[in-house]
Amino acid sequence: MDSDIRAELKNLGKDTRFRFSGNFIKYGFKYADRNKVHAVPTILLGNIHLIKDDGKQILLTDHLWFNLTKGFKELGILHVGETVSFNGRIAEYTKGYQGSDDSIHKPVKVDYNIERPTKVKLDASLYSNNMLWPTENWELCNKIYDMYFDDYKSRNIAMPYSSF
Repeated sequence: MDSDIRAELKNLGKDTRFRFSGNFIKYGFKYADRNKVHAVPTILLGNIHLIKDDGKQILLTDHLWFNLTKGFKELGILHVGETVSFNGRIAEYTKGYQGSDDSIHKPVKVDYNIERPTKVKLDASLYSNNMLWPTENWELCNKIYDMYFDDYKSRNIAMPYSSF
């Protein structure tokens, strides 16, 4: 995101919920703990727009990652390019490396994202029926790993729940 877009997100404020839309890009997972024991499924949306009350859309950023919350899961397994809309609010977060290894140069800075997505809706589906997600978190994360196996393998990322 460039600084003008960050300013636009910041200017929206964190106290009001807004309606947004974005195009599905891919799924992923992150670890919720330092020991990489508990994986959390994520979803990457691109071309994030603010949907104004008059229906006009304003491009806010080229992409944002979200946790794969219940609302996103209920849409089923999405296909690249499908359009999703949802309500959420702007949140500030700190990004960059905050450890003690001086060889890592990723400066710490404040950025903005959208959190607490609700009223998630599939606006433009490419297929009439999206497959459902497994109900167990470990199965879901492993399914995501399988979906993007070549990418994870090329980056030496192990299956999150290989012992199940």
